[in-house]
Amino acid sequence: MTHRAAGELTEQYGGRYVRSVSRVVSLLVVGEEGWPLEDDGQTSQKLLHASKLIADGAELRIISESEWLHLTGLNEQRDDIQRAYTPAMLSQLLTVPVSMIRRWARIGLIRPVRRICRLPYFDYREVSSAQRLASLLDEGVRPAVLEASLTQLSQTLAGTDRSLSQLNLLVQDEKVVIRDQHGVVNPRTGQRLLDFDTQLQIRVHDEVADDHSTGPQDVDGEDGSMPASISFAEASLRIGDRDMKEWTAGEWFNEGCRLAEEGACESAVNAFRNSLSLLGAEWNSLRNANLLTLVDGMPDPAEVNFNLADSLYRAGHTDAAIERYHCAIEFAPDFIEAWTQLGCLHFESGQIENAEDSFQTAIAIHAGNPDALLHYAQLLDSAGRVEEALEYWREYLRHDFRGPWADHARERLQDVETVTT
Repeated sequence: MTHRAAGELTEQYGGRYVRSVSRVVSLLVVGEEGWPLEDDGQTSQKLLHASKLIADGAELRIISESEWLHLTGLNEQRDDIQRAYTPAMLSQLLTVPVSMIRRWARIGLIRPVRRICRLPYFDYREVSSAQRLASLLDEGVRPAVLEASLTQLSQTLAGTDRSLSQLNLLVQDEKVVIRDQHGVVNPRTGQRLLDFDTQLQIRVHDEVADDHSTGPQDVDGEDGSMPASISFAEASLRIGDRDMKEWTAGEWFNEGCRLAEEGACESAVNAFRNSLSLLGAEWNSLRNANLLTLVDGMPDPAEVNFNLADSLYRAGHTDAAIERYHCAIEFAPDFIEAWTQLGCLHFESGQIENAEDSFQTAIAIHAGNPDALLHYAQLLDSAGRVEEALEYWREYLRHDFRGPWADHARERLQDVETVTT
C-alpha cells in the first residue's frame, strides 16, 4: 500500500502517523516490496536512524509490514502479501515479461514455493527483491555497495540472506556455474561443462553468501545445487569450443530457452526443433534398452513442446503454436499452463468453442488456477455471458487481490452490480 494509505490506517486504529524517525516514534514499519534501499543502493536513512536510536536506548521497534498488519488485525491483507503468484500474475504486477520471470527461475535467482500440475508459484517478496536488485545494478550501482547495504539490513530484517544470494547470482551471471551430483552446469545456458578437470579448485558461495574464505569448499548438499563461481577459461573443455553437431537434446533445449529469453524467437524455434529431433532418437535408444524414463540431461518432451509453442507464437506463427501446445498436452495431459495458453490462442483466433473447452479443462484440473479463471471470465464477458462471467471474476479475486488484473476484475463486478441495481 502507499504511505498515505498506511498513515490513514494508523490513524484509524488509534495511532499517530509521522513521516520522520525520532525518539517519540514507537514503531518503524518496513514495507515488504523489495528492500528499504535508496536509489544509490544505500540503506534507507530512516532505518539507519531508527537502528541508532535503538542502540542509544530508545523504546522503538522495527517491524515488517506483515507484522504490522497482524497487529492491526488486517490478516487478510497480510495473507495477500505472503501469497504466491504464477509467472503471468507476476509479469502484470511487476511489469516485466514472463520470459524474464522464467529466466530468473532458470538461473536460480528465484525459486518456486510450489508447483501444481507443472505450474510454478513464486513468493512475491522474493521476486520483487530480485527485481529491485537487478534494477539497481542496471542503473550502475556497484555490487559492493548493495552487498554492504544488505549486510547492514541483515542485522535488523529477516530474509536478507536470500537477497545476498540473489545479488551473488546477478553479479556473476556470466561466470557462475552450478555443481550437482552429475557434474557442473552453466545456469545461464543450462549446458554442462563436459570433461571437466575434477582437480580444479572451485570457490563456492553458500546460500547465505557470508563466507568470504578463498579456499575450496565442500559441495555435498542434498540437492547438489550449490552455486560456485569459476573462470570458464580454466575448464579443460568449454561449451563454446564444442561443435554444435555434438550437442545433446538437453543442450539444444537450454539453448532454445536462452534464445527465447533474449527475444530471438525464430532462432529459439530452430533450437527447440533440434532438441525434439535428437530427443526422438534418444527415446528410441532407451526403448531399445527397455528404459522408458528420462535420464540426466534429457529434457521433458512436454516442456520442449511447450517452450516451442511459446516461441512460435511470439514469432507470429499462431497455428503452429496451437499444434505444439496440443503436443505438450499429449505428453502431459494435466499440463494446466499449456491448456490455458491453448485457450488464449484459440480465443485470439476466434475459435471460441475450442477456447472455452481449453479453459474449462484447465480449471477442472486445478480449480484454483488464477490464469485460467481470469481468461475464462474475459471470454464469457466478451461473449455477452455476463452473469456467468461474474462467478469467475469473483473466483479470480479469491486468488489475487492486487495488480491490474485484480483491479479489472473488481471494476467488472462493480459495473455489473451497478447496472443490476
